[in-house]
Amino acid sequence: MKAKAVITVLAASCILLPLARAQDEEKIRKLFEDAIQAMGGEAYSKVTDIVSEGNAFAFSSQGESSGILKFDEWTKLPDKNRFEVGPKKKERDVQVFNLEKNEGWILQGQKPTRDATPDEMKDFRDLVKHKLDNIFRTRWKDPANKLFYMGPGEGVEVRLEVVKLLDPENDEISIYFDRASRLPVKIEYHGVDARRGIQIRTVKEFSQWHVIDGVNTPMRVDTYRNGKKASQLYALKITYNSNLQDSFFSKPEPPK
Repeated sequence: MKAKAVITVLAASCILLPLARAQDEEKIRKLFEDAIQAMGGEAYSKVTDIVSEGNAFAFSSQGESSGILKFDEWTKLPDKNRFEVGPKKKERDVQVFNLEKNEGWILQGQKPTRDATPDEMKDFRDLVKHKLDNIFRTRWKDPANKLFYMGPGEGVEVRLEVVKLLDPENDEISIYFDRASRLPVKIEYHGVDARRGIQIRTVKEFSQWHVIDGVNTPMRVDTYRNGKKASQLYALKITYNSNLQDSFFSKPEPPK
């Protein structure tokens, strides 16, 4: 009798496990589809490039602030980016990356433009991989990636629901969805600082959402590394679909 009971329990488990997985898959699909609708639906899905300007703050490991840094950023989805920061045009730091051509350059003020180092190229690839826009436009639908429903957050994050994305390289991203707004309000991922050889836990929080050209947009992004604030970005102006040309993401020249 005891053996028969064990067999019955195992058989029931075999039936329930696929059912639970199917329920989780449905929850995950709905969370992503609802979030995309909350971010603008068709208007969000049709975005091809983004131009933004605003104020940035960088923080040292001791919590010291850089003060206000004016920035301009141009992004052509999924993997082209130009970022300029600094108060004066001729003294700005400029970073340009084009992963389609595996190219990257760094320009610091009046110094000669240099090629991005392998570590800087890797940092940008990691940035693209973990970019909110790329997660919601392509990565969550990629059959090579696995998705896991993790349930509600803990403590003050109980109002959030969590999905984990795992790619073939074992890179994990936790995406936090707000139950009320349906928006993705936080992501978390881990990596290794190649320069210092230490584990880095990165958390990005998205807030101050505003609708621009039909797209619900987070105007503030806070980044934390290993529990300490690393940066804040406040967008003051964002423009979508400016028809940015690929030539804009070529080698920058020092201003004359």
